[in-house]
This record gives sequence, structure tokens and C-alpha cells, in this order.
Amino acid sequence: MSSFRLAALSVMAVLACGLPIHGQSFEVASIRRNLSDGQDMGINLLPGGRISVTHTTLKTMIRNAYGIFSFQLAGEAGWMDSEYYDIEAKTGSGENLSPDQLKPYLQGLLADRFHLAVHWEKREGDVYALEVEKSGTRMTRNSEGKAPSLNSEKNNGRVRMKGVGVPMAMLASNLGNQLGRIVVDETGLTGAWDFQGAWTIAPPPDSTDPSIFTGVREQLGLRLVSKKGGIETLVVDHAERASEN
Repeated sequence: MSSFRLAALSVMAVLACGLPIHGQSFEVASIRRNLSDGQDMGINLLPGGRISVTHTTLKTMIRNAYGIFSFQLAGEAGWMDSEYYDIEAKTGSGENLSPDQLKPYLQGLLADRFHLAVHWEKREGDVYALEVEKSGTRMTRNSEGKAPSLNSEKNNGRVRMKGVGVPMAMLASNLGNQLGRIVVDETGLTGAWDFQGAWTIAPPPDSTDPSIFTGVREQLGLRLVSKKGGIETLVVDHAERASEN
């Protein structure tokens, strides 16, 4: 059967700090320590509301459960990024899970089996502001009203993007995933936009490829400006090693 490998990084939705965090419960969940040196790791979505977690740390599971970058997690103990687990779990409904639907189930599993307790704080850190170049944007406004489509292919640091009907918040989120840093939409551009772009995120000195900063500026008519800003940070208050079953 085919499976879907969950991406390790996706920029989180903005959440209010200090609110209680609730999850949903898997009907059955089996957890075991993985002491091998295997390189096959990840969180796989399987048919029938099942998931398979292989050779994965608690820190990685937390990042997937809450959709955050590594730098958005604070207060974690060292073992949370050095001890690996295998997990097999399934929901009671039997319906296939999407990546977004998986998050509250993972949150519930971590709270139940790892006794994970967390809270949100907004902390100051390095971000990028996405702004419009002085010469104006090179994107085209889309007035068709279709669902936004943003295809992004990445290979050895080279990225090709095509957006159709994309709002700027969605573009900022995608650029943040490429850069590994929060990108804040400060373009002031409303509505939906079409664009294409190709660049290398961090090209070597002898490369003729544009960097992401040059590509965004020359091809989209936007710019990425480094600045300080508030970053939603997930703080670990408590966590324990899971008992196996």
C-alpha cells in the first residue's frame, strides 16, 4: 500500500499564547524504543486512519504535532533529540488522516504517553520581512477566484516555484520553509497572485544560480529583509520517556 511521508517542517498557524492545548486520542497506540542505527526514519500516514512512526525522536514528533521549526521549540531535554522511537497507532473511525488532521492526534498521543506538557510564548528572534521592491512587484494579480495552488520543487538546494492565485501569507510561509526562518508578510498586497521563480537557496561562490534573495527580488519584485520580530515559541514544561507496550 502506498503511504504519505509527513514533511518535517511546515510553518504553524498563529496561535494565541497561554491557551490550553488539547489533542485527540488514537484508539490503539504501540510505542517501542528503537536502538538501531538505521537511517530510515519518519512519520507515515497509512490508509484506514493509521500511522507508522519509525526511528524518530520525541523532538521531531513535537515539531510535527505542532507544525514548528526547531528554533520555535524551547525547554526540551537532551534525550528528546537523541533517543528514538517506533510507533504504530490507529484512530477509531478508520478514515484516512490528512497531515493537518494528524496534528491533534499526535498532540494527544504525546500528552498521554510521554506526559508532554507545553505552553506558547512569543519571544523575540530573527525573522525576515517580505516587502515589495521599490520598482514594484513583478507578479500578476489573479482575479479568477480559484483555490490557490503553489507548487514548489526542491532538489539539492535548487528551488522551482509556480504559484497560481496565491495570497502573500501563503508565499511567505513557503519561503519560510525554504529559509528555515519565519517570514512575515509585510507586502501590503491583498488578493491572489500568479508568479514563477527559480533559485538556489544558498549557491556556492562559483555558481551562476541566483540566491533566494536575488531570485525573489528579480523574479517576483519582492525582497526579504532581515529583522527582529516576535516568534511564537512552544515551551516544554514537562516530558517523560514513554513506557513501552
